[in-house]
Parts: sequence; structure tokens; C-alpha cells
Amino acid sequence: MSRYLLRRLVGRAALCLAATFIAYTLASLGFDPLAELRGHQPPPPEAVIAARAERLGLDRPIVARFADWLSGAVRGDFGETVGGAAVADEVWRRAGTSVRLFLAGSALAVIGGVLLGIWGALRARGVTDQVTMVLSLTVMAVPVFVLGTLLKIAWLPVNEAAGSQLLYFSAESTPGSDLSGAAAFGDRLRHLVLPTLAIALPQIAYYSRYQRAAMLEVLGSEYLRAARAKGLRRRQAVMRHGLRMALIPMTALIAFGFGLHMAGGVFTERIFGWHGMGDWLLRGIQDEDANVVATVTLFLAVLVTVAGWLADALLAVLDPRVRRGVS
Repeated sequence: MSRYLLRRLVGRAALCLAATFIAYTLASLGFDPLAELRGHQPPPPEAVIAARAERLGLDRPIVARFADWLSGAVRGDFGETVGGAAVADEVWRRAGTSVRLFLAGSALAVIGGVLLGIWGALRARGVTDQVTMVLSLTVMAVPVFVLGTLLKIAWLPVNEAAGSQLLYFSAESTPGSDLSGAAAFGDRLRHLVLPTLAIALPQIAYYSRYQRAAMLEVLGSEYLRAARAKGLRRRQAVMRHGLRMALIPMTALIAFGFGLHMAGGVFTERIFGWHGMGDWLLRGIQDEDANVVATVTLFLAVLVTVAGWLADALLAVLDPRVRRGVS
């Protein structure tokens, strides 16, 4: 099984590298980081523009520039922004902000989606199942930037009725506060709830529909009926035999869904004023900064790679066929 996991990790790492190279290439071809400098009035001398182009490496082939950038990234040096600041000065702080949001949203989405899907399958075609389906389809149809705004609007009367800020609408913590310990944790938690819901709710709806279908297929399987025929009650048969098999197809979906979490996180960070990697990506596009775009892409690609590899490991644990096939 270790060889199987190693092969999967190598393959996913290659995709990670390819995605970063494509993002860097597209950004380098589409961006003109000298446009702002050329637009100054009066325009700067050509020597100044040429010096800026040389500093940014614009006089070199894209492949050579990417190779230099990648060799530096391995050492923790992600180059400079178009303004001359070190990218590494920002990347770790913003990465920590995004990881907190992504992990909270992903955990809530997976747990909520799986439980809701199983619950719906066990009550298939009932009133609660039909209501859940309508709500799920509705949430999936709402774009994340609209959903985030709706969550703010919906929670505003709750804060007003309570007479205090139960949950906050912007930033990851209260600006200028000198809180520490449990008070600081509580402050961050109240800032985290709404953006986490904005990321998690569409994925809960998506996962629950898929998990419901997988569970219904298991409930109608021969081996579950055989377990019932041996004297197990329905709940026992489902928990001992059905649940494990129903979770197998979810592993791949969760790995791919993690990418959707991060895509939603790009907009969620901007809506809720979180200065993470998603907010930085949008700012890098506005500044036409290829190094920032490549750094954020590499960060997101690494997270997808790790999530996919963990899904591969979970699949090997859940499915004995995988273990037999790779032993």
C-alpha cells in the first residue's frame, strides 16, 4: 500500500507543478507590470522603464523566469512583488489566515454533508427528505458571493435584537483589541462563523446529495439484505456493513470538493474582509503581479495535493479491494 500511496503522491505533485507553471505562464503573458509606470505624467525616461523590466526579469524567456522562481520557492524565496517588496514577507501570514478558514469550512462541510446525506437516505421520499432536497438545491444554486451577503443580512437583526455583536461581519479579529487567551479565541471564533458557513453550506448541500445517493444504493444491496437475514436489525446492518461502503465513493468527491472550498474562499475572504491568500490573489491580478499569482496558485495546489493524497489513504483504509490490489 505504501507504493500505491507514493505513486499517487508523485502524480499529484506533478499536477501541482503543472498547475503552477500554467498559472505563471498565463499571468506572464497577460500581465503588463510596467503599464502603471508608463502611465505616469510626465512619463519616466526609457532607462528607468528598462531598469524596472530588467529587475522583474521581463527581458528573459518565461520558462527561465519560472525556473528561477521555482528554485527560489523551494528555499522559501518567492521573489518580489511589482512594487519591490518580498513576497515571502506576506505569504506565511496570509497562508495561516486562509488555512484557518479552509479547514473550518472543509470540516463542517464534510461532517455536515455526510450526516445529512445518510439521514436523508434512511428517510428517503419522506417529507423531511423532500424539504432537505429543495433546500440543498436552492443553496447550490446561489453563488458564494451572494450567499455571503445574504448571511450578513440575515444575521444583522439577530445582533440588533441581542444588543451586541454576537457574530462579526468583517475581519478575522477585532482591530486594535488587546485580547489574549480565551477572550482572544472567542473573538476570533465570532469572526469565523459567518465566513465558514458561506464556504461550507454549498458543499454541505452538494455532499449530502451525493452521500444520499450512495447510501440508497447500499441499502438496496444484496450483502445488506444478507446481513438482515442473519438476524441483524436495520440500524446494526447499516452501521456495521452499509456505512463503510457508502463512504468509499465520497473520498474522491471530498478531495475534488476541497478545490471548490478554496475557490469559494477567494470570494469569501473579500466579502468578509479576511486578508488571506484569496484576497491576495485578487489583489495580485489587479496589480498584474505574476509572482503573487504563482505563489497563491502553488499554495492552493499544495493544499489540493495534500487533500487528494489523504483521500487516497482513506480510500485504502475503507476499501479492502484497494489494499488487495496494491499489496
